[in-house]
Amino acid sequence: MIGLPLCRWQLTDRDIGWFHLVGEKYISAVTGFDAFPLMIPAFADELDMETVLDSVSGIMFGGSLSNVHPSFYGDDHPGLGLADKPRDATVLRLMRACIERGIPFLGICRGVQELNVLYGGTLHREVHKVPGRLDHREVKDVPDDVAYGPMHGVTLTEGGVLHQLLGDRELRVNSLHGQGIDRLGEGLQVEAVAEDGQIEAVSVIGAKAFAVGVQWHPEYRYWEKADYNALLQAFHEAAREYQAGKAGRKRAVEVLV
Repeated sequence: MIGLPLCRWQLTDRDIGWFHLVGEKYISAVTGFDAFPLMIPAFADELDMETVLDSVSGIMFGGSLSNVHPSFYGDDHPGLGLADKPRDATVLRLMRACIERGIPFLGICRGVQELNVLYGGTLHREVHKVPGRLDHREVKDVPDDVAYGPMHGVTLTEGGVLHQLLGDRELRVNSLHGQGIDRLGEGLQVEAVAEDGQIEAVSVIGAKAFAVGVQWHPEYRYWEKADYNALLQAFHEAAREYQAGKAGRKRAVEVLV
């Protein structure tokens, strides 16, 4: 069972107009690997954390139309675009708990930004306005396969988690983000850098389990691109190992009892 944190958006003006949502492509990136998606509502401090953590074998922190609110990385800026503070608060709790328990997780797009914020890093609110940076935003009014097609190159850190996993040092990835990592959080290792110097992937140093975030979208038609498929496969394999270990610990306790 793989947890999928949900966004909380108001879709109508009524008091009952709030909805908890996740993109179907993230669900497919769970069910496509013979796992079941557990939807995690954006309840922030009211989330029953123990029930979630006891149920999942891993968590996939997917992308969103919303941006991490600057208040979560110590900035008094009001933020740009759609905000979702309930998701921010929920995900930061979940990520911290995953790291403490050794539950595997994968952060995608917004997910890698959340991971950086968790470790005290900051974000560029408009990467395209940073001198020397490319425009990493989604290309509008084009078919999905064009919008999610390869947009720029990234170089993987030699000997890093992704390099060891994928083998190659150079990849071509899609790009659909306006915000991105500015100051790297302490305790994170850079795993990939775009050709313009923008950090595109990180991992947690000394993590007990798979703990990686990428700025691109490997969930989109992952079966058509070997490196996307390999990344998701590695996450799911880590989740299966965690589940097997959890089952083994439960059997050991039952024997003792």
